[in-house]
Amino acid sequence: MSEYVTVETFATDDSNVLELVTNMTLTAEGEENYASFDEGDEGTPIAQMLFNGVRGLRALTISEHTLRITRDPDITWEELVDEVRDALRDFFL
Repeated sequence: MSEYVTVETFATDDSNVLELVTNMTLTAEGEENYASFDEGDEGTPIAQMLFNGVRGLRALTISEHTLRITRDPDITWEELVDEVRDALRDFFL
């Protein structure tokens, strides 16, 4: 396991959706889709951690090294990405 959690961001066609690519393996079980907080709260441990620990997260798709995040438009991307990075760091390290 890496000593560091890295996160790169990639814009999408939707201003409320962003892809985050990390050096950590997020899932080995294929793509996970969570369309709401309630679905994420019942999901895998990483989905539960993100939905419960990151303010402004509306929907989430998790694949091996990628998070596709839909945000609440009232939250800035800078704030959300920082919270996701910190949550991943706490989760993995």
